[in-house]
Amino acid sequence: MARKHKPTSRRSVLKSGGIALGVGMGLAGCMGDNGDGSGDSSGDSNGDSGGATTSSGSDAEEFELTFATTQPPENISVQTAQEYFIDAIEEETDGRITVDLQAATLGGTEDNLDALEAGTVDVLNESPTALSQRFASEYSFAGDPFVIEDMEHYRAVNQEFLMPEDGLNGILLDNGIRLGPAFYVGNRCFTSNTPVTSPEDVQGLKLRLPQYETWTAVWDEIGADVTPVAYDELYSALQTGVVDASEGPISQFLSVSLYEVQSHFSVTNHLLDTKHFLYNDEFFQGLSDEDRDLITTTANEAVQSMTEDIKTEEESLYEQAREEGTTVVTAEEVDRDAFVEAGQPALEELSETNWAVNIADIQDLA
Repeated sequence: MARKHKPTSRRSVLKSGGIALGVGMGLAGCMGDNGDGSGDSSGDSNGDSGGATTSSGSDAEEFELTFATTQPPENISVQTAQEYFIDAIEEETDGRITVDLQAATLGGTEDNLDALEAGTVDVLNESPTALSQRFASEYSFAGDPFVIEDMEHYRAVNQEFLMPEDGLNGILLDNGIRLGPAFYVGNRCFTSNTPVTSPEDVQGLKLRLPQYETWTAVWDEIGADVTPVAYDELYSALQTGVVDASEGPISQFLSVSLYEVQSHFSVTNHLLDTKHFLYNDEFFQGLSDEDRDLITTTANEAVQSMTEDIKTEEESLYEQAREEGTTVVTAEEVDRDAFVEAGQPALEELSETNWAVNIADIQDLA
């Protein structure tokens, strides 16, 4: 059950007693890495009992907000969140609200989701795949192959099926988490030793995939020979021929030096990677109206700028791959529609047996 809003937050009570504290020091709950979040109650929403009444007035409450991500500080998504969300909040409030950034310090996805749910983290950046795996497998379509066409399509799907309280957001609220806006993280593409431009090019190729049943179902339908390999064994598996191909974002291709064992990176854009701002709902409900509006407005504006910067960074990574001798098969050379058509029977089966939404309704929003 979602936590009930308390008229006077524990933070306000402790602060009035002279005890210094920050959100994330054991007051509320926990969340995870891939994109789920909620906020912890940081003030009285009615403005009494020591709660904040305005964002900038002298009576407004000072507090520390804990923001978490599984990515390290040097990651582009963390750097852009720092610039467009964290710094913006602190500057707008002249330091009245400070943000404690926990980047790759709390463990993996499950650890971060635990912290968000418990309230020791107030805001988290996490993926729809992580959220569906933990809370609602029927919403896995938001992170399955060849379902989402581009960021504009994802925003429409998010608005129609994820954000409503009878959608994913309602399930998250039952667990004390509130779904916020999403930003672009990257696109998963195909790595191999031959160009991949159509389904014919992947027939029988031993493709390494993460062990997600929905991903396997789609690629099996298209004609790849899906082979499970642990991520930390990916490089050696490609090097020795245990698998012929892999898939993932260009950042992974470079960070794991896959260009040493794979000659081609084909921009299939088969899976749009996104992450959401997630709020601990007790934190969210405990904010003053002004602070709640400030935080949500800042997040809504941040995702636009974060998306633009990450896309720009992605283009520079393609250039780095070329400099390493990789043949980049561009999106214009790939017949993505043919892949969607080849995988359609599996997508339809998943929408009938696994998903909360019919694939036709999702595709109609594109």
